[in-house]
Amino acid sequence: MKKIEYITLLLLAISFLGIISCSKMDDYRDYTGGKEILYTGKVDSVLIHSGEERVVFTGLLISDPKISKVKIFWNTRADSIVMDINRSVNVDTLNFPISLPEGTYNFEVFTLDDEGNSSVVVNASGISYGDVYKQSLYNRLIKNVVKMGKDVIIDWYNGAETSPFVQVNYIDTDNNEHVVRIPTEEDHIVLANFKSMSQFTMQTYFLPDETAIDTFKTDYLSIGVNEDITNLYIKNPGNPFLRTDGTDKWSTPKDWKYTPNMLNQSGGTTGGWSWDGSPSGVIHFESKDWGGDGVENGKLYQTFELPAGQYSLEFYSDGGGTSSFVDANFVVNEGTVPPDINELDDVLAKYHWDQNSMGGNHTIEFSLTEPTIISFGFVVSYGAYTWMHVNYVKLMSIADSY
Repeated sequence: MKKIEYITLLLLAISFLGIISCSKMDDYRDYTGGKEILYTGKVDSVLIHSGEERVVFTGLLISDPKISKVKIFWNTRADSIVMDINRSVNVDTLNFPISLPEGTYNFEVFTLDDEGNSSVVVNASGISYGDVYKQSLYNRLIKNVVKMGKDVIIDWYNGAETSPFVQVNYIDTDNNEHVVRIPTEEDHIVLANFKSMSQFTMQTYFLPDETAIDTFKTDYLSIGVNEDITNLYIKNPGNPFLRTDGTDKWSTPKDWKYTPNMLNQSGGTTGGWSWDGSPSGVIHFESKDWGGDGVENGKLYQTFELPAGQYSLEFYSDGGGTSSFVDANFVVNEGTVPPDINELDDVLAKYHWDQNSMGGNHTIEFSLTEPTIISFGFVVSYGAYTWMHVNYVKLMSIADSY
């Protein structure tokens, strides 16, 4: 075959194959009414931010100035929203909130132009949080809270990973309100110049996931403070106790009330205090001139009003001794005078000791639901050859459970 004839046949074959190929490429027109399929530019950087009873759709329009609408489907296309778009010459940022009941949703995102041409689908998912999620939230746990001097110190357990911070509100000694935010990574905070006998409130904040656009928070929780309030209410609390007057061993404790039978030393003129102890000065119960009569239903006490709250009273004794008997009680009760020793069953709180348990630290706790006048102190009976020391007393305001 001549070379010219071969080339001619080859060109005819290529042309025939091209006609067939073009025919196949145009077959889709049978399904589109003879029109060519045109796609608009899609939304870039699509993200569905989680929120409270909503999600927030964000994205970018980078190309295709013909885009005039964005359409979003969810619930397998049973629900949708269409947003009108006014394109600028630059990149446009989209930000659309969608109100939704609590749940997880899958979304399909399209763009459209004025001719109805659509982009390819962009798939995304997001979560709407509601009451079920909010009911699962809890406040960050506190290890300890105590007032030291003018300040309150709070020590925290580790916070939840989804909690960015805790907010604390408190009042200072000048009645100014303070708002403090404690990041989750901090486990120690000082509330400066905290108002005595007041409470602080706390709320723990949450971002449920990395896309969350709404912050959730717990209800306010009011918390009392462990606070030594001895010097606010108790006069002459000890360590050492101060005497009323005199220079010899015996006296009465200054600012304490007592029944007459407590004056059983120095010819019945003094009693209830001695220079014993270290430092020198204790409440001292002793039988008359050591070997003489004891005391029956003796009372040594103070009276004041406390606000509603939870409290503890403590006393410390470096010991005592007897060859007889001891019926001693550390009590707190409503009213201006402690009850008699045979009527102590219904007091607010008491610690009882006898000849076998005279020394050491002893604490009683009680609660008041409203401001109340209380009396606290010692109600004692004991026989001859008996002595007992009290070195100090302490009153604490106890924090609520936390």
